[in-house]
Amino acid sequence: MVSTAKRTLEMQLLLGPDETVPVAGRFSYRSDRPYEVEVVFISRGETVATWLFARDLLLGGLCGEAGEGDVRVWPAGRPGGPRRVHIELTTDDSICELSVRASELTAWLEQTAAIVPPGHEARYLDIDAHLARLLAGKC
Repeated sequence: MVSTAKRTLEMQLLLGPDETVPVAGRFSYRSDRPYEVEVVFISRGETVATWLFARDLLLGGLCGEAGEGDVRVWPAGRPGGPRRVHIELTTDDSICELSVRASELTAWLEQTAAIVPPGHEARYLDIDAHLARLLAGKC
């Protein structure tokens, strides 16, 4: 049986030092895909992008810089304000930086850890099923 953790988190798209746009991030995690997180970004009721990346990036980004290349994650916050986590997404055409409350992201990551403890992902991965899907062209 597949277990899931889903939560929509309010995020801020950072446009400049003092300019942001609210964006909802629908975070999804599945026990049958234990290494990955899917985030669907929604603005004004429309899906604007969907990204898949490693759960380890979010876990590492709670305490320090994590990631290279397309996805980078790091903690941030202003003095006296709530701790936040920044997520930078890079494509060939652009760079997008988002911010989410660290407490909300941490709560969701705790849900994922209850499903598949970090470091134990290989026990939950059915490599034969993934290989069959890959060979059938259904990834």
